[in-house]
Amino acid sequence: MYAVRTCTGSCPVARWMDYGPRGIFGLLEAYQGKEVLDSDTIWVCASCYSCAARCPRDIAITGLMAELREEAIRQGYRPRRDGTYNQDFLGIVRRYGRMFEMELMVRFGRADPVGLVAQAPVGLRMLNKRRLAFKPGHIEGRKELERLFEHYGDGGAR
Repeated sequence: MYAVRTCTGSCPVARWMDYGPRGIFGLLEAYQGKEVLDSDTIWVCASCYSCAARCPRDIAITGLMAELREEAIRQGYRPRRDGTYNQDFLGIVRRYGRMFEMELMVRFGRADPVGLVAQAPVGLRMLNKRRLAFKPGHIEGRKELERLFEHYGDGGAR
């Protein structure tokens, strides 16, 4: 296991990751791309920007995780577990057309209230940087998105 630093320490879902953001960087530096693409970490990332908001090096970790997921899909990798996180994530995207980070954080906070309270300072910084909203945004083209969910399946969205 890799050392926990600011990015992993800021992550509200790190406890469900096998490596954490910093561990992913360590694997990439060690040319362990297959292990990265096969890890739970890239799939568990909540895309909440907690890590990026606190990163002392201003690394766009959230964007990197998204790129790694896209590459994993291109190479035929899939999440090893299909748990409530994926269902909740897809349910939120289906409802609003985009991720509503506050709802996802609250859903995970029910399972770990102490962890949710510990994330409050990060949440305040994210609000200050306009990376977290109290109300969900909606997208245009909701009908097209719904057709995609119907065509490809809802992945157990709830």
